Amino acid sequence: MIDLTGKRIGLYGGTFDPFHNAHRKLIECALTQLPLDIILVMPLGQPPHKTRRISLAAHRFEMARLGTEGLQGVFVSDHEIRTPGIDYTLETVLRLKEQHCPSQVMLLAGSDNLQSIDSWYRVEDLLREVTFAVVKRGDDDNDNLADKARETAMRYGTRVIFFDMPPTTLASSDLRRHLMGHGELSGQCPDAVEAFIERQRLYPLSTVYSMIEDDDWERIIALEGWSWRFISQERRVHSASVAQYAAHLASIYAVDISKAMAGGLIHDMAKELEIEEQRELARSYLNDKAMLSSFTDELLHGPAAAQLVTMSGERDTELLDAIAFHSTGHGEMSVLGKIIYLSDKIAFDRPFSRLEPIRVLAESGKIDEAMKLCLEEVFDALERSGVELNALTRDAYHACAGGTC
Repeated sequence: MIDLTGKRIGLYGGTFDPFHNAHRKLIECALTQLPLDIILVMPLGQPPHKTRRISLAAHRFEMARLGTEGLQGVFVSDHEIRTPGIDYTLETVLRLKEQHCPSQVMLLAGSDNLQSIDSWYRVEDLLREVTFAVVKRGDDDNDNLADKARETAMRYGTRVIFFDMPPTTLASSDLRRHLMGHGELSGQCPDAVEAFIERQRLYPLSTVYSMIEDDDWERIIALEGWSWRFISQERRVHSASVAQYAAHLASIYAVDISKAMAGGLIHDMAKELEIEEQRELARSYLNDKAMLSSFTDELLHGPAAAQLVTMSGERDTELLDAIAFHSTGHGEMSVLGKIIYLSDKIAFDRPFSRLEPIRVLAESGKIDEAMKLCLEEVFDALERSGVELNALTRDAYHACAGGTC
C-alpha cells in the first residue's frame, strides 16, 4: 500500500465487472473537481449476497488496473479482496484510517448511491467517517438530488458534496449481458480493458457460474482471497483464467464445476515460494522419496501447492491429486486431473495459435485426444529446450495413446 499518511483520499469502490469508460470518466472528473491527493480504486472482494455471480477478483482487479493506466494519483487497491469474508464500506474506511492515517476520506459514489444510501450497512456510522462525494451525470434530476442531499446531511450529520460528469448510459450489467451473449465491445471500455476481455473470453465463459451452488460459489470466492497473498498479479490472472477454462471444460464432461474452478485457482499458489520451501512442502505431500525425485525444481510447485491446500483443511483426494500433478500428469489421471492439466496449458491467457486444435478437441468431448496432442506439444517444447522428459509425463502419454488415459 502507498503512503496515505496525512493525505486527502478519494475512495471509489465497486465490482468493476467490467471496468468501463464511465468509471474512468468519474475518476477523471473527481481528480479535477475535488480537493484530493489520491484516489483509491477498490474492487469488491466477497459480495454480501451468495446468489450474486461476479467475475473472479484477479480479472476484475486487472480490468481496473488497465482501465486507470495513465491517471496520475490513482491507485488500484486489493484491500477488500485480501480481507476474509464480506467487507462492508464502513469496515474498509475504519481500517484505512487506523492503518494509514489519512487526513480525509471522501467516498466517491454515483447519484444512484445517494438515493439508496439509507439501506447501506451502518450508514450513520459510515457517514460520520467520510465526506460523501456524489457525481451528477448531467442528465440527473438536480432538484431531487439536492433534496436528498439535504435530507441525508440532516439525518446523519454528514456533509454531501457534488461533482459533475457528462451524461452516460453505460452500465456494467448491460455490458455483461451483451458480452455473455457473445456480443462485442466497440469503445465502451478503455482500449486495454477491451483487449483483455476479448483475449480472455471473459464473459462468454462465465455463463457456467450460474450452474454452481451458492455455498460452493462462496467457497470459490473465499479460496481466491486466501490464495491471493501467495502469488503476483500476473500469476493471479493466469490462475483465474485456468479456473474459468476448467469450469468450462467441467461443464462439458459433467465434472463438479466448483471443484474444477478451485483446482485452477490454486494450482500455482506455491510457484513463487522459495525453492527450499517448495521442496519441503512437496516432500510432506508426496511422502515418497522415489516420487519426489521425479520432480525437478521447476515442477515442485504442484505437490507443494497440494500440501498448502491440505494444511488449510482440504481432504478431497481427487482435487489434491489434480493440483499436485498439474505440471506432469501421470498414468492414472482422473477426468478432473486432465481438465486441470489441459486448462493450465490452453486457457485463453495463452495466446499461441497452435493451441487451438487442442481446445477444439477438448471442447468437443475428446479429452484423451486433447491430452495426447497437448503432451506431444509439451514433448516438442522440452526437446527444443534440451530438457529431459519426466517419467510421469511419459506415463501420462502412454496411457492416453493406449486409450486408457
